[in-house]
Amino acid sequence: MTNIASLFFRFDRFLDATPIGNGNINDTYRLNIEVAGEQKSVLLQRLNHLVFKQPDDVMENTLQVSRHLSAQDYSYQIAEPLPGLDGFFLQNDLAGNFWRVFSFLENSFAPEGTTDAFIAYEAARAYGAFARALHNFPAETLAETIPGFHDTDRRWEAFLKVLKEDPAKRAKNTQPEIEVIFAIKPIFDKISYLKKSGELPLRVAHNDTKAGNVLFDRSTQKAIAVIDLDTVMPGTLLSDFGDMVRTFAPDCSEDAISSPVLRTDILDALKRGFLEETERFLSKSERENLMLGAAWMVGEQALRFLTDWLAGDVYYKINSPEHNLVRARNQLALLGAMNGK
Repeated sequence: MTNIASLFFRFDRFLDATPIGNGNINDTYRLNIEVAGEQKSVLLQRLNHLVFKQPDDVMENTLQVSRHLSAQDYSYQIAEPLPGLDGFFLQNDLAGNFWRVFSFLENSFAPEGTTDAFIAYEAARAYGAFARALHNFPAETLAETIPGFHDTDRRWEAFLKVLKEDPAKRAKNTQPEIEVIFAIKPIFDKISYLKKSGELPLRVAHNDTKAGNVLFDRSTQKAIAVIDLDTVMPGTLLSDFGDMVRTFAPDCSEDAISSPVLRTDILDALKRGFLEETERFLSKSERENLMLGAAWMVGEQALRFLTDWLAGDVYYKINSPEHNLVRARNQLALLGAMNGK
């Protein structure tokens, strides 16, 4: 780590690099160094170039969005990217890995596990403020850091291909789940129509609006920053609201064998917080279809898990033989619990 740190800073002494967070893609550390007798802390992160195949695009998006937020009436803090000694924001080690550094926000934490209504409200308001500050940003100028990330039409085609080929010979014993996936296809079709018809404006979307991507002040418990901008790209705010519902509102994780219960107090808190910041600029179609966005995100995730199960577990990491099937059932049960909400 000393060699990586030396690409970004001139320092008197390397103190330590402590892993933080529980991200599944990037490796993140709190880096402590001593400069002129004082300790300096920054966030050091290895960008996973196997997932983000164009690291320069990820960094350019992050820089554009961070600079835009800094120039707006935006009341949240920004974990700003810091350049290396050569002026470039991405640095390579000898193994070809990509590293970057951000300012470290002291006295903060990211929630883990199930959250209460206050945390949900604060997070939703922070994500809403993020969207509001970027609602006039030309979304089309941002790169797609993961092409087709929420292109459910493409994901449906991939599902049909795997279902037809049945490489892991699992389709026969997965008929109940397959039937439910086909039954929810109209949700995907409606979203596809709204996007292609232009009824849903192209917006800057965060695309990973889970609790762990909002930092909270340890003293006040208030949200102070939206982080992890790697998936910020052109999209629709329905996916951002929908992913909040998917990750905040259930009473258990997506890995749970038991059927999730939709916590209505959390759902109400998410709606209230998000709309307080966004209602003034959202289009009529966006306002009317927020819960359709939630159904879309839950259904799309079920589709992804089921596709990977049928393919033989080639994408997601699994902890048990039926892990992806358990996840798919969990999301389908959550979608069922959402009916009528």
